[in-house]
Amino acid sequence: MYFYDKETNGFYIDGFHEIPRGAIEITDETYRILLDGQAQGKQIIADNTGRPVLIEPQPSKAHVLNLDALQWEISTEKQAELFTDKKNHLLDKLSNKADEIKSNLLVGYPQTEIESFYRQEKEALAWQADNKVDTPMLKQIARVRGVPFDVLVEKVIEKASQFAVAIGVIIGQRQAFEDRLLATNTLEELTALEKEIEEWKFQAN
Repeated sequence: MYFYDKETNGFYIDGFHEIPRGAIEITDETYRILLDGQAQGKQIIADNTGRPVLIEPQPSKAHVLNLDALQWEISTEKQAELFTDKKNHLLDKLSNKADEIKSNLLVGYPQTEIESFYRQEKEALAWQADNKVDTPMLKQIARVRGVPFDVLVEKVIEKASQFAVAIGVIIGQRQAFEDRLLATNTLEELTALEKEIEEWKFQAN
């Protein structure tokens, strides 16, 4: 003898399981029909009376079940909620993609050197404006590397300028994506834009 409990959405066998209070008895045939349907991809749920029935799988997260008709229906409220969630997810994805592209520009540089870039540029610009200022980091780099100090200063400023331009391009491209993202009104537009973001690569304008 089989029982079905709507609270656990589970089946129980008399004499083998402890039958939950409120579980209802079902026939062997009903039990087999339900399991066969489940094996074919359908879902087992409790109807308004608490009896187990088979329904088609949920078509999408925007669908909610009408228990009276046992049909899935589009929920405009759920659609709006999913749309907002997807848009916020893409904003995070866009930010991460921009960071990834920036990191790719720095491939080959050790972290210690990356952390020194701002100090190097600051000393180089200060010396360019007044060659009497102290530049302890650049002096040591030039001495150990064995290159003329003025040549090093020129290279530091040049690289800093190139990097600033590249970062400006990345920021501009990210903001352009963001403007388009915030202006989208449909899931189809978001899906198309998501693909563009995934394929985004650094390109100097």
